[in-house]
Amino acid sequence: MDAVDPTKETSRLHVSTLLVASERALVNALDELGFAENDDRVIEHEGRFAFITCSHDPDCDDLFALISELAARGETWELQYRIDTGEGRAIFQRFSRHQPVEAIDAPIPPEPSPATGDLPIHDLDEEKDRKALAKAMTRIDPTEVFVILGSNAAGRATAIILRRNPRGAIASAEGADEASLRSTIREMLPTVMFSVAMKPSSS
Repeated sequence: MDAVDPTKETSRLHVSTLLVASERALVNALDELGFAENDDRVIEHEGRFAFITCSHDPDCDDLFALISELAARGETWELQYRIDTGEGRAIFQRFSRHQPVEAIDAPIPPEPSPATGDLPIHDLDEEKDRKALAKAMTRIDPTEVFVILGSNAAGRATAIILRRNPRGAIASAEGADEASLRSTIREMLPTVMFSVAMKPSSS
């Protein structure tokens, strides 16, 4: 085995982790543990509910508490990871009971694009951009849109707000971290659901 070069630089990678379960199972566990009804870490994922945490969050304590509660209830659940390894690429990993661990290094699915032109990116760390996005969202029904979370090459958290039908991107935002990005968007759209690409486009 080749020796590791101690002079080689290392860098932290952005990691998104989903705890995926049925809506019933996850809602019951969240209620039992006293989570807020509209916790912005609860997202839609492939027809089920999921609890998201990522490397922008300070710890994984709430994730482990939910795993313990689901396990104590005998519920079925799985963990999914997306490790952003470079611009446009990630390692997608799935860990589930009664199945082998699997991991795929693949391109990240392309984000939906607007029908015409490019969307301006609202930097939600800037007050003027927060106000501009909030103004744009005043006429939006949260049940008619959803938000796809991600990260860019600079390591900043990103969000694209999409109309469900007809499907199309209507706004784009970024921020220093995913937790504050979710929180800011939830202030504008209190019941909007979040989503994140957790499998390669070829799956």
